[in-house]
Amino acid sequence: MGYAELISLEVQSLPAKYQAEVLSFVAALKAQDKASLLPTLSLEQTARRDEMMQTLSPFSADMNGFVFDREEANARR
Repeated sequence: MGYAELISLEVQSLPAKYQAEVLSFVAALKAQDKASLLPTLSLEQTARRDEMMQTLSPFSADMNGFVFDREEANARR
């Protein structure tokens, strides 16, 4: 019997609230695994990124409270 079958049998014997916790734990493990696949930046790449962000910072805008209205945007044509 493999791990999947053993885990399935054990989880089936748990109350529903613990089954939900196991499911949440599995989702966290998957997310952690995906995060480990992300490339890490070298020191040079990090410096270039920081320089680019510094260059672009004057062009940032505060968009808090802005609501995009598709109908209004289409009416501007």
